[in-house]
Amino acid sequence: MDIGTKIRKMREAKGLSQENMAHELNMTQAGYGKIERNEVSLKYSSLVRIAEVLETSVENIIGYDEKVVFSNIYPKISNQINNLILDPELKKLYEEKVKLQQDKIALLEEKIALLEEKLRSFSLS
Repeated sequence: MDIGTKIRKMREAKGLSQENMAHELNMTQAGYGKIERNEVSLKYSSLVRIAEVLETSVENIIGYDEKVVFSNIYPKISNQINNLILDPELKKLYEEKVKLQQDKIALLEEKIALLEEKLRSFSLS
C-alpha cells in the first residue's frame, strides 16, 4: 500500500475529511488530494505535519497495515470474520445472503427506473 493510501485510510478512520486535513495543513483541498493520490512527492517535513494532524507518528503512517489496525480495534468482529472464512458452510450461506441482497437492490433499482419513467411521461402530459 502506498503512502498516500495509508494517509487516506488513517484520515478516514479518524473521521476527517480532505477539507479538514487541507485546512489543518494550510493548503488547498486539491493539493491535499494529490498527496492521497500519490501525485506529488511528499517531503519528510510534510509527512511529519500530516502525522501531527492525524495524532500519530510518521512510523505509524509508514507501517500502517489495515488488517492489523482492524484486528486491534475490532478483535471480536475480526475473530468472527476469521471464523466465518474458516467455516465453508457459513461462508456459502453468507455469499448466498449477499447475492440475495444484490438481487433485491437490482429489483428496486428497476422499479425506481420504471417509476421515474412514469413520472416523466406524466409530467409531459
